[in-house]
Amino acid sequence: MGLKVGVIGTGKLGKEHVRVLKRIPEVEHVACFDIKTTRSRSVAAEHGAEAFDTVEKLMNAVDAVSVVVPTNHHAAVSLEALDRGKNLFLEKPIAASIGEAEKIVSAAKKFGRILQIGHIERFNPVVREAAEHVDRPSFIEIHRLAPFNVRGIDVSVIMDLMIHDLDLLSMFTGRDPIEIRAKGAAILTNGPDIVNARIEYGGGCVANLTASRVSLEPLRKVRVFSSSGYVSIDLLKRTFRHVKKSKRFDSRVRMLREEADLDAFETSGQISLGDFIEVYEAESKGEEPLFDELQAFCRTITLKNRPMVTGEDGLRALRLAYEIQALVEKSES
Repeated sequence: MGLKVGVIGTGKLGKEHVRVLKRIPEVEHVACFDIKTTRSRSVAAEHGAEAFDTVEKLMNAVDAVSVVVPTNHHAAVSLEALDRGKNLFLEKPIAASIGEAEKIVSAAKKFGRILQIGHIERFNPVVREAAEHVDRPSFIEIHRLAPFNVRGIDVSVIMDLMIHDLDLLSMFTGRDPIEIRAKGAAILTNGPDIVNARIEYGGGCVANLTASRVSLEPLRKVRVFSSSGYVSIDLLKRTFRHVKKSKRFDSRVRMLREEADLDAFETSGQISLGDFIEVYEAESKGEEPLFDELQAFCRTITLKNRPMVTGEDGLRALRLAYEIQALVEKSES
Protein backbone atom coordinates (compact mmCIF):
# COMPACT_ATOMS: atom_id res chain seq x y z
CA MET A 1 0.00 0.00 0.00
CA GLY A 2 1.11 3.54 -0.71
CA LEU A 3 1.49 6.42 1.69
CA LYS A 4 -1.31 8.69 2.82
CA VAL A 5 0.03 12.23 3.09
CA GLY A 6 -1.70 15.32 4.44
CA VAL A 7 -0.83 18.91 3.59
CA ILE A 8 -1.47 21.44 6.35
CA GLY A 9 -1.75 24.92 4.87
CA THR A 10 -3.00 25.36 1.32
CA GLY A 11 -1.80 28.85 0.48
CA LYS A 12 0.36 29.52 -2.57
CA LEU A 13 3.07 27.00 -1.66
CA GLY A 14 0.78 24.50 0.09
CA LYS A 15 -1.33 24.26 -3.05
CA GLU A 16 1.80 23.25 -4.95
CA HIS A 17 2.51 20.54 -2.38
CA VAL A 18 -0.94 19.06 -2.98
CA ARG A 19 -0.45 19.19 -6.75
CA VAL A 20 2.96 17.53 -6.63
CA LEU A 21 2.07 14.86 -4.06
CA LYS A 22 -0.75 13.70 -6.32
CA ARG A 23 1.89 12.88 -8.97
CA ILE A 24 4.22 10.86 -6.73
CA PRO A 25 3.89 7.10 -7.30
CA GLU A 26 4.62 6.26 -3.65
CA VAL A 27 1.60 8.30 -2.50
CA GLU A 28 -1.78 6.56 -2.45
CA HIS A 29 -3.90 9.37 -1.06
CA VAL A 30 -3.49 13.12 -0.50
CA ALA A 31 -5.48 15.09 2.07
CA CYS A 32 -5.35 18.76 2.99
CA PHE A 33 -6.43 21.24 5.64
CA ASP A 34 -6.42 25.01 5.93
CA ILE A 35 -7.95 27.32 8.51
CA LYS A 36 -9.69 28.87 5.51
CA THR A 37 -11.85 25.85 4.72
CA THR A 38 -13.07 27.28 1.42
CA ARG A 39 -9.47 27.47 0.23
CA SER A 40 -8.61 23.87 1.17
CA ARG A 41 -11.82 22.60 -0.42
CA SER A 42 -11.02 24.48 -3.61
CA VAL A 43 -7.48 23.08 -3.73
CA ALA A 44 -8.76 19.56 -3.02
CA ALA A 45 -11.35 19.79 -5.77
CA GLU A 46 -8.81 21.10 -8.27
CA HIS A 47 -6.25 18.38 -7.65
CA GLY A 48 -8.33 15.37 -6.62
CA ALA A 49 -7.40 15.44 -2.94
CA GLU A 50 -9.55 15.14 0.19
CA ALA A 51 -10.23 18.22 2.32
CA PHE A 52 -10.75 18.00 6.08
CA ASP A 53 -12.38 20.64 8.24
CA THR A 54 -10.11 20.07 11.26
CA VAL A 55 -6.40 19.33 11.55
CA GLU A 56 -7.17 16.51 14.00
CA LYS A 57 -9.29 14.66 11.45
CA LEU A 58 -6.59 15.04 8.83
CA MET A 59 -3.88 13.67 11.11
CA ASN A 60 -6.03 10.67 11.99
CA ALA A 61 -6.33 9.84 8.29
CA VAL A 62 -2.70 10.06 7.14
CA ASP A 63 0.75 8.52 7.67
CA ALA A 64 2.71 11.72 7.15
CA VAL A 65 2.14 15.45 6.98
CA SER A 66 3.63 18.30 5.02
CA VAL A 67 3.50 21.50 7.05
CA VAL A 68 3.20 24.62 4.90
CA VAL A 69 1.85 27.16 7.39
CA PRO A 70 3.37 30.54 8.38
CA THR A 71 6.67 30.13 10.22
CA ASN A 72 5.30 31.33 13.57
CA HIS A 73 2.94 28.31 13.56
CA HIS A 74 5.57 25.71 12.63
CA ALA A 75 6.31 24.59 16.17
CA ALA A 76 2.71 24.11 17.31
CA VAL A 77 1.63 22.16 14.22
CA SER A 78 4.83 20.12 13.97
CA LEU A 79 4.92 19.11 17.62
CA GLU A 80 1.29 17.97 17.43
CA ALA A 81 2.01 15.91 14.32
CA LEU A 82 5.07 14.27 15.88
CA ASP A 83 3.18 13.60 19.10
CA ARG A 84 0.56 11.78 17.00
CA GLY A 85 3.30 9.64 15.45
CA LYS A 86 3.33 11.27 12.02
CA ASN A 87 6.39 11.58 9.81
CA LEU A 88 6.98 15.23 9.06
CA PHE A 89 7.99 17.38 6.13
CA LEU A 90 8.44 20.95 7.34
CA GLU A 91 8.96 23.94 5.09
CA LYS A 92 11.90 26.26 5.75
CA PRO A 93 12.81 27.92 7.99
CA ILE A 94 12.39 25.10 10.49
CA ALA A 95 10.85 27.41 13.10
CA ALA A 96 10.45 31.00 14.24
CA SER A 97 13.07 30.64 16.97
CA ILE A 98 16.04 28.45 17.83
CA GLY A 99 14.27 27.20 20.95
CA GLU A 100 11.24 26.06 18.94
CA ALA A 101 13.49 24.41 16.36
CA GLU A 102 15.32 22.49 19.06
CA LYS A 103 11.99 21.22 20.43
CA ILE A 104 10.95 19.97 16.98
CA VAL A 105 14.26 18.17 16.41
CA SER A 106 14.11 16.66 19.89
CA ALA A 107 10.51 15.48 19.42
CA ALA A 108 11.35 13.78 16.10
CA LYS A 109 14.10 11.83 17.85
CA LYS A 110 11.90 11.01 20.84
CA PHE A 111 9.11 9.55 18.71
CA GLY A 112 11.40 8.02 16.11
CA ARG A 113 9.82 9.92 13.22
CA ILE A 114 11.25 11.15 9.92
CA LEU A 115 11.82 14.92 9.90
CA GLN A 116 12.80 16.58 6.61
CA ILE A 117 13.22 20.33 6.24
CA GLY A 118 12.22 22.07 3.00
CA HIS A 119 15.55 23.50 1.88
CA ILE A 120 14.60 22.93 -1.73
CA GLU A 121 17.80 24.10 -3.41
CA ARG A 122 19.51 20.85 -2.44
CA PHE A 123 17.05 19.17 -4.79
CA ASN A 124 17.76 21.50 -7.68
CA PRO A 125 19.30 19.02 -10.15
CA VAL A 126 22.07 21.41 -11.18
CA VAL A 127 23.13 21.82 -7.54
CA ARG A 128 23.45 18.07 -7.14
CA GLU A 129 25.42 17.72 -10.38
CA ALA A 130 27.62 20.74 -9.74
CA ALA A 131 28.39 19.57 -6.18
CA GLU A 132 30.18 16.56 -7.66
CA HIS A 133 32.73 18.97 -9.16
CA VAL A 134 33.44 20.87 -5.94
CA ASP A 135 36.42 19.80 -3.85
CA ARG A 136 37.63 21.81 -0.85
CA PRO A 137 36.09 25.19 -1.79
CA SER A 138 38.20 28.26 -1.11
CA PHE A 139 35.71 30.97 -2.13
CA ILE A 140 31.94 30.93 -2.57
CA GLU A 141 29.82 33.79 -3.86
CA ILE A 142 26.01 33.65 -3.88
CA HIS A 143 23.51 36.25 -5.08
CA ARG A 144 19.80 35.73 -4.44
CA LEU A 145 17.86 38.75 -5.63
CA ALA A 146 14.08 38.97 -5.91
CA PRO A 147 11.49 41.64 -6.77
CA PHE A 148 9.48 43.02 -3.88
CA ASN A 149 6.69 40.70 -2.74
CA VAL A 150 4.31 41.62 0.09
CA ARG A 151 3.85 37.92 0.89
CA GLY A 152 7.32 37.65 2.41
CA ILE A 153 7.55 40.75 4.57
CA ASP A 154 6.40 39.00 7.76
CA VAL A 155 9.98 37.72 8.10
CA SER A 156 13.37 39.29 7.37
CA VAL A 157 15.06 38.86 4.00
CA ILE A 158 17.55 36.66 5.85
CA MET A 159 14.85 34.19 6.93
CA ASP A 160 12.91 34.44 3.69
CA LEU A 161 15.68 34.28 1.06
CA MET A 162 19.21 34.05 2.42
CA ILE A 163 18.46 30.97 4.54
CA HIS A 164 18.36 28.89 1.34
CA ASP A 165 21.97 29.79 0.69
CA LEU A 166 23.07 29.31 4.29
CA ASP A 167 21.99 25.70 3.90
CA LEU A 168 23.88 25.42 0.59
CA LEU A 169 27.01 26.70 2.34
CA SER A 170 26.73 23.89 4.90
CA MET A 171 26.40 21.39 2.06
CA PHE A 172 29.41 22.73 0.14
CA THR A 173 31.75 23.28 3.11
CA GLY A 174 30.65 20.66 5.65
CA ARG A 175 31.85 23.04 8.36
CA ASP A 176 30.60 25.58 10.88
CA PRO A 177 31.70 29.23 10.48
CA ILE A 178 34.52 30.72 12.52
CA GLU A 179 33.82 34.38 11.69
CA ILE A 180 30.80 36.27 10.36
CA ARG A 181 30.40 39.88 9.22
CA ALA A 182 27.13 41.30 7.96
CA LYS A 183 25.47 44.55 6.93
CA GLY A 184 21.95 45.31 5.83
CA ALA A 185 19.68 48.13 4.74
CA ALA A 186 15.97 48.87 4.91
CA ILE A 187 14.63 50.13 1.58
CA LEU A 188 10.88 49.51 1.36
CA THR A 189 10.04 47.99 4.74
CA ASN A 190 11.31 48.36 8.29
CA GLY A 191 13.95 45.99 6.98
CA PRO A 192 16.41 44.86 6.34
CA ASP A 193 15.47 44.37 2.68
CA ILE A 194 18.99 43.76 1.43
CA VAL A 195 21.74 41.98 3.37
CA ASN A 196 25.34 41.09 2.63
CA ALA A 197 27.22 38.58 4.75
CA ARG A 198 30.86 37.52 4.70
CA ILE A 199 31.37 34.13 6.34
CA GLU A 200 34.74 32.51 6.99
CA TYR A 201 35.17 28.80 7.61
CA GLY A 202 37.98 26.73 9.04
CA GLY A 203 40.38 25.68 6.32
CA GLY A 204 40.35 29.11 4.72
CA CYS A 205 37.09 29.09 2.78
CA VAL A 206 35.35 32.46 2.57
CA ALA A 207 31.74 32.92 1.45
CA ASN A 208 30.18 36.17 0.31
CA LEU A 209 26.35 36.20 0.25
CA THR A 210 23.90 38.87 -0.90
CA ALA A 211 20.14 38.55 -0.52
CA SER A 212 17.71 41.23 -1.67
CA ARG A 213 13.95 41.53 -2.01
CA VAL A 214 14.08 44.92 -3.72
CA SER A 215 15.60 43.91 -7.03
CA LEU A 216 13.88 44.67 -10.32
CA GLU A 217 14.84 41.29 -11.77
CA PRO A 218 15.17 37.90 -10.07
CA LEU A 219 18.68 36.43 -9.84
CA ARG A 220 19.89 33.25 -8.17
CA LYS A 221 23.52 32.49 -8.89
CA VAL A 222 26.14 30.48 -7.06
CA ARG A 223 29.86 30.59 -7.84
CA VAL A 224 32.25 28.17 -6.17
CA PHE A 225 36.04 28.27 -6.55
CA SER A 226 37.86 25.16 -5.38
CA SER A 227 40.94 23.03 -6.00
CA SER A 228 39.01 21.24 -8.76
CA GLY A 229 38.18 24.43 -10.66
CA TYR A 230 35.40 26.99 -10.89
CA VAL A 231 31.70 26.13 -10.84
CA SER A 232 28.98 28.63 -11.77
CA ILE A 233 25.35 27.68 -11.12
CA ASP A 234 22.23 29.49 -12.29
CA LEU A 235 19.50 28.21 -9.98
CA LEU A 236 16.68 29.84 -11.95
CA LYS A 237 17.71 28.58 -15.37
CA ARG A 238 18.95 25.30 -13.88
CA THR A 239 22.24 25.47 -15.74
CA PHE A 240 25.84 25.20 -14.60
CA ARG A 241 29.35 25.60 -15.94
CA HIS A 242 32.48 23.88 -14.70
CA VAL A 243 35.84 25.36 -15.66
CA LYS A 244 39.04 23.48 -14.81
CA LYS A 245 42.66 23.12 -15.88
CA SER A 246 43.17 21.10 -19.03
CA LYS A 247 45.40 18.03 -19.13
CA ARG A 248 47.92 20.09 -21.10
CA PHE A 249 47.93 23.01 -18.66
CA ASP A 250 51.28 22.30 -16.98
CA SER A 251 53.13 21.58 -20.21
CA ARG A 252 51.74 24.68 -21.91
CA VAL A 253 52.65 26.90 -18.95
CA ARG A 254 56.13 25.41 -18.93
CA MET A 255 56.43 26.16 -22.66
CA LEU A 256 55.39 29.77 -22.09
CA ARG A 257 57.92 30.26 -19.32
CA GLU A 258 60.67 28.89 -21.52
CA GLU A 259 59.69 31.05 -24.50
CA ALA A 260 62.03 34.05 -24.67
CA ASP A 261 59.83 36.22 -26.88
CA LEU A 262 56.28 35.94 -25.49
CA ASP A 263 54.91 38.56 -27.90
CA ALA A 264 56.18 36.58 -30.87
CA PHE A 265 54.74 33.42 -29.37
CA GLU A 266 51.30 35.03 -29.13
CA THR A 267 51.53 36.51 -32.63
CA SER A 268 52.30 33.13 -34.10
CA GLY A 269 48.89 31.92 -32.96
CA GLN A 270 50.32 29.05 -30.95
CA ILE A 271 48.42 30.03 -27.78
CA SER A 272 44.87 28.69 -27.48
CA LEU A 273 42.61 29.02 -24.45
CA GLY A 274 41.69 25.38 -24.92
CA ASP A 275 45.31 24.47 -24.15
CA PHE A 276 44.86 25.76 -20.62
CA ILE A 277 41.27 25.17 -19.54
CA GLU A 278 38.37 22.81 -20.14
CA VAL A 279 34.78 24.06 -19.95
CA TYR A 280 31.84 21.78 -19.29
CA GLU A 281 28.32 23.21 -19.51
CA ALA A 282 25.05 21.47 -18.68
CA GLU A 283 21.36 22.27 -18.48
CA SER A 284 18.95 20.27 -16.35
CA LYS A 285 15.96 18.75 -18.09
CA GLY A 286 14.84 16.82 -15.03
CA GLU A 287 11.84 17.07 -12.73
CA GLU A 288 10.93 20.22 -10.85
CA PRO A 289 12.85 20.42 -7.55
CA LEU A 290 9.63 20.28 -5.47
CA PHE A 291 8.75 16.90 -6.99
CA ASP A 292 12.21 15.49 -6.22
CA GLU A 293 12.09 16.96 -2.72
CA LEU A 294 8.70 15.52 -1.78
CA GLN A 295 9.40 12.19 -3.46
CA ALA A 296 12.65 11.93 -1.48
CA PHE A 297 10.62 12.50 1.70
CA CYS A 298 8.17 9.74 0.78
CA ARG A 299 10.94 7.32 -0.14
CA THR A 300 12.76 8.10 3.10
CA ILE A 301 9.65 6.94 4.97
CA THR A 302 9.17 3.73 2.97
CA LEU A 303 12.88 2.83 2.91
CA LYS A 304 13.55 4.10 6.45
CA ASN A 305 16.55 6.12 5.23
CA ARG A 306 18.09 9.29 6.59
CA PRO A 307 16.52 12.43 5.04
CA MET A 308 18.70 14.41 2.65
CA VAL A 309 17.91 17.54 4.69
CA THR A 310 17.59 16.65 8.37
CA GLY A 311 16.15 18.58 11.28
CA GLU A 312 19.71 19.24 12.40
CA ASP A 313 20.44 20.77 8.98
CA GLY A 314 17.45 23.06 9.37
CA LEU A 315 18.53 24.02 12.88
CA ARG A 316 22.08 24.76 11.72
CA ALA A 317 20.82 27.09 8.97
CA LEU A 318 18.48 28.85 11.41
CA ARG A 319 21.25 29.43 13.96
CA LEU A 320 23.46 30.95 11.29
CA ALA A 321 20.58 33.11 10.06
CA TYR A 322 20.02 34.48 13.56
CA GLU A 323 23.73 35.22 13.97
CA ILE A 324 23.66 37.24 10.75
CA GLN A 325 20.44 38.98 11.77
CA ALA A 326 21.96 39.98 15.12
CA LEU A 327 25.02 41.44 13.37
CA VAL A 328 22.82 43.42 10.96
CA GLU A 329 20.73 44.80 13.82
CA LYS A 330 23.89 45.74 15.71
CA SER A 331 25.28 47.58 12.69
CA GLU A 332 22.07 49.59 12.40
CA SER A 333 22.00 50.69 16.05
